[in-house]
Amino acid sequence: MKETKNGKTIKIPNKLRDPFLFEDVIHIQRDLTGDVNGLDMSAITFIEPYSMISVLLMGRNYLRATGNKLRLVNIPVHIHQYLVRMDFFKPGIFEDPDPLSDKYLLKRSNLSSRVIEIIEIPNKERMSIKVITAVIDIFRKRAEHILKFWMSDSVIDYFVTVISELCQNIFEHSLDSGFISMQTYTIGKENVFRLVISDSGIGIRESFESKKNIVFNSTADLIEMALTKPISSKRDFGFGLCQVNTIVEKLRGTIYIRSDTGSVTALYNKKKSGSPFMFLKNDLGQFNGTQISISLSSL
Repeated sequence: MKETKNGKTIKIPNKLRDPFLFEDVIHIQRDLTGDVNGLDMSAITFIEPYSMISVLLMGRNYLRATGNKLRLVNIPVHIHQYLVRMDFFKPGIFEDPDPLSDKYLLKRSNLSSRVIEIIEIPNKERMSIKVITAVIDIFRKRAEHILKFWMSDSVIDYFVTVISELCQNIFEHSLDSGFISMQTYTIGKENVFRLVISDSGIGIRESFESKKNIVFNSTADLIEMALTKPISSKRDFGFGLCQVNTIVEKLRGTIYIRSDTGSVTALYNKKKSGSPFMFLKNDLGQFNGTQISISLSSL
């Protein structure tokens, strides 16, 4: 933590490359008390969609807890360009940083876009359905660029289902609004597609509190059950996460789900025969809500 003339700031470690590294950033949230007013981003060299939205949620949690907006300081130019391009500041959660000059702004083209910018999914059903419909429309228009390395009509339809199911979970289960973002990017020779849908609501475990017939040993155990069995906290049978998991398996992708203090990772890209590489973790740092990352990889 560093004291500046404008108050205390916390330096974010350079751990925003994937959901697993972000675990080393979550501990920052417990230090975001009223005497802290900024996050120092000077160490950041790369940020991907899951980490970006998770930082956004951290800022929203701080705003709700203190009534104040955090400042992002010492933002490297290329990170600032990316955050502006992805509409990171549009929800008004952080104090607006010094604006980039026009010459530094990344150009947008709907015809060549490999991203879906951050879009807020409301927690009211009627409003949410309108937004989800709009997101799906944007995705269909940009799919040939976003899914360039995995392109087929069936893959597009699969992801329409995934977007619909996971975004509906926000208003059905989380009791909060959430965010969606999507991007295809290249690291070295690897092409990565990543879809992120996250919220900071009540979390999976609390949403199942009233379902006394569903027995589980831990949060991660419950997440795994929701991925592999047709269970739901709202109805007798639920196919949301279970259906999404089946689609990710068909596409030989990966799915990472974190909720409260537990997480499950299913690595279907590593599956050769039998069961997939599925990893359960408990006793993680507390982070409200449910954060989901779905990835495809192509070399």
